[in-house]
Amino acid sequence: MAVRRRIDRPRARVLLMTIVASALAAGPGCLGPSALRSTRMKYNEAIRTTNDEQLLMNIVRLRYADSPVFIDLPSITSQFEMAGRAQFLGGRGNQFPGYANLGTGELTARDSPTLSYRPREGKDVARILLTPLSAELFSVVNAGANFEQLMLTTIDDINDVPNAPQAAVMVPKVPDNNDEYLRGIRLLADLFDRGGIELKVGSQEDDANASDPITSETLGGDDLLNAAKEGYVFRHKGQGQYALLKRDKGLVLKFRPGFAGAPEAREFERLLRLRPGLDGYRIKSDLTENALEAPKPLDEGGDTIYLHMRSILQIMIFLSKGVCVPQEHVVRNVVPNTPGPDGRPYDWTQVVAGNFFVHSSKHRPREAEIAVHYRDYWFFVPKNDVNSRSILAILEILVSLEDSEARTTGPLLTIPVGG
Repeated sequence: MAVRRRIDRPRARVLLMTIVASALAAGPGCLGPSALRSTRMKYNEAIRTTNDEQLLMNIVRLRYADSPVFIDLPSITSQFEMAGRAQFLGGRGNQFPGYANLGTGELTARDSPTLSYRPREGKDVARILLTPLSAELFSVVNAGANFEQLMLTTIDDINDVPNAPQAAVMVPKVPDNNDEYLRGIRLLADLFDRGGIELKVGSQEDDANASDPITSETLGGDDLLNAAKEGYVFRHKGQGQYALLKRDKGLVLKFRPGFAGAPEAREFERLLRLRPGLDGYRIKSDLTENALEAPKPLDEGGDTIYLHMRSILQIMIFLSKGVCVPQEHVVRNVVPNTPGPDGRPYDWTQVVAGNFFVHSSKHRPREAEIAVHYRDYWFFVPKNDVNSRSILAILEILVSLEDSEARTTGPLLTIPVGG
């Protein structure tokens, strides 16, 4: 029995080394799925966090009248490598009696991420930051965007009812407010939350710019076909006459049954100078019309909601008024100050009160969702400030929408990380 143990023990070692060698050889085939599970969501969260930090940093910079800087991350390439090697030397020794059990093993793993950075500059910045938004973007409300926050941040005025336009100026000279505007959009937001209104994108016919009357005898099949190709349509006007109308795709605000005559709807129509009692209103941007010929709401009200849309840069400047500036910077005039009616610096945070606010602290905050360090202070949004966080999310979506329309390729800064 003793002899058998001496014979089996080396065999067990041989078997163990064989298993180890097999595991090392099979390791590389298993690394890919494991690496995907352990790294993909980490990259996802890192991108979200740094995007929010970059956005907040630029909003804070604009409050100080400093230049915003955007650096995109077009791609992340991560290469995973794993190599294994094992060797076993076993059997009877040549010079010494007994069994020899010698073995070596090696396992190496490597993760080599490569990050590509693209600074936004030149025409790229001008197109994304300076171009006014389109009124059709309000269709994102149906996808879950907050109605009040979207109208507060993206619009400069509705039918000439101002939304504190001075707040969208980097260095405003006079104070401003948006009390009447806020009252109007909150009435509309309340109706929307109660299911009283809906926003639809559909075809509209522009009766204001209809052609002169055309007799039916002069119309042929080719005329109808060519008009349809160019986005026009012939409409019968009676007595054998037709008019050529432009058909555009536009946004419509429509009241659901039972809400058109509601007190909130009547007050909204009064505040925004609309014709009362209609079932719906067309929504247009001021830029879609000739500036000299665009029909404006009359004293008795109109049937169109004209929106003066802001650009991404104007939205960010407007939101920067919600940054709580340290008193030290106010006293030293490090930040632009606007004299109020009482001669003291005007409190701009009131124009975005309840929707967006950025705190400041000399020390790093503990319960911050997003925090950036700038000019020796920490600026942050707390975790429990859902409204401020959702506005940043809306702004991220708007920037993405503008960026996706026509992306231009710029210089890439590619940085390999780790080794």
